[in-house]
Amino acid sequence: MKGLFTFSILSEKAICVFLNKEIGLDAHREVLKLKKTIESQKWPWLIETIPSYNSIGIFVDISFYKSNTSLLIFFENWFSENIIDVNDASFQKALIKSIPIKYDGVDLSFVSNYCKLSVNEVITIHSKTVYTVAMIGFLPGFPYLLGMDERIFVPRKSTPRLKVAKGSVGIGGFQTGIYPAESPGGWQIIGTTVLELFDLENLSYLSIGDKVKFKPI
Repeated sequence: MKGLFTFSILSEKAICVFLNKEIGLDAHREVLKLKKTIESQKWPWLIETIPSYNSIGIFVDISFYKSNTSLLIFFENWFSENIIDVNDASFQKALIKSIPIKYDGVDLSFVSNYCKLSVNEVITIHSKTVYTVAMIGFLPGFPYLLGMDERIFVPRKSTPRLKVAKGSVGIGGFQTGIYPAESPGGWQIIGTTVLELFDLENLSYLSIGDKVKFKPI
């Protein structure tokens, strides 16, 4: 297993493990399985794991060093000695969360022209796909969604906007996402949603690994 991963020390209490695979749904599913497997070890010094597209951050407390001398050595050995079963069908199941969307984005015509598709075709392609939340970041509650049809891949703007409205749904490269608050941003905006993605009481509406489908309104 060791040859499948690259290890990078972040600090004396954090290490990042990279899958030597391209970013995509297959890699992300493996990352989520790694998260589940690592957390099932119930190590008393484990604080948390933070998954990303094709990597996972592992954070420990100082008690790790009561019985170990090196994060790098520990996890290199652990990964080389353990077989991670990523073909766990029950693990991959998830409820689909529906996101209402009005396809009224300021960049919808640009996306249509760039992709050589009609506006209605862009809407149909974008809304028929079931996406996977690969990361939450950039803004609190901002979901990076994998699984978008390559026919509507478009580049980010060369010059980001200073203000993107709360609830804007955008496309950036091979992924789509939703701005939970007003913010600068460089994604191509194709629509808007009234759904609250983040609040201080309940935090993020979406979690890593959730399935998402957009419902036109």
